[in-house]
Amino acid sequence: MATLLDRLKDSLALTLDHFCPHAGHLATKKEDSFPSYMVFADYNNSPGAQFIHAAADMTISDILSSIYIPQVLQSFFDHDRVINHDGHTLSLLSIQVTGLVDGIFIGCSKNHGMVDGTSF
Repeated sequence: MATLLDRLKDSLALTLDHFCPHAGHLATKKEDSFPSYMVFADYNNSPGAQFIHAAADMTISDILSSIYIPQVLQSFFDHDRVINHDGHTLSLLSIQVTGLVDGIFIGCSKNHGMVDGTSF
């Protein structure tokens, strides 16, 4: 598992070289001369994208056997229930690799202000 995690982290780092705003967070700049606000991705003053390794004592068939989406799947996504504005304090991209008894689940959470479903 350690080798896989290292490779995934390296791949993420290489990808973020090409998509660096996704490694940032949202910032807001107020223009006083003309009352307006500008929201932008600031990747210069950010801790970067999140990469999390977690473990769950369940199997792939525990997840796939139900005709409904199991409630536990929400915990496989770091930014579950996060809204766009939270990008001011949270990372814009979070990858969570959850080790299962017989496999892995990779959950990707993105701020909708950066991408939509078709571009992700």
